[in-house]
Amino acid sequence: MFGDLAEASLVTGTFAGLAYHLGMVSRGGALGGLVVGALIYACLGPQGFAVLALFVVGGSILTRLGYRSKHGRGIAQSRGGRRGARNALANCGVAVACALFAALTASEAFAAAFVASLGAAFADTAESEVGQLARRTPRLITTLRKVPPGMDGAVSVPGTLAGITAAGITALLGLTLGLVPGPGVTFIVAGAAFFGTVVDSLLGALTPRIGNEVTNVLCTLVAAGLVLAFV
Repeated sequence: MFGDLAEASLVTGTFAGLAYHLGMVSRGGALGGLVVGALIYACLGPQGFAVLALFVVGGSILTRLGYRSKHGRGIAQSRGGRRGARNALANCGVAVACALFAALTASEAFAAAFVASLGAAFADTAESEVGQLARRTPRLITTLRKVPPGMDGAVSVPGTLAGITAAGITALLGLTLGLVPGPGVTFIVAGAAFFGTVVDSLLGALTPRIGNEVTNVLCTLVAAGLVLAFV
């Protein structure tokens, strides 16, 4: 285990340093990512880390997509799109827990739940970042009335399609890497990841004061829980 942890620390430390150098994360985000990445790598190996890397790199690219336009309208991610430690823990805390249980129990269900939780985090980021660039005014998920871009609970067709795509890509990567046991489970993982984002939007609309970090945790928790219930 210590050998695995040493290798995990080396690989994730290099990745975190590169992410910080490229402006993907803040110093706190790099440290939080190092802890999260090392634990996931130690539990699920390079396969688990690859799924995490998909979320980190993919989410960063989407955040920077049209960033100048988002910033001009006051809806861009703060700190130039750099993610902090709180963001890393909110989006990946459930994934770390699933990875630990997968390693301790050798459970395929927990490995699939791990993929679903990160798929939900990636899909949520895709929906938010792509939706903010949509030309049509988004609508509140609960009432379908038009609301300003970036508002909690706002949804759009482009954002929803981006979320479905992100969830599907994550599930397919999990299948390719052997973390998702079979094509049938892949659909469950993708569906659970997307449904997690629906819950995230509903919570944002109904309880806007709850905070983005809390809704992110619940989004990933719902996705992982659905997979554990059905797999």
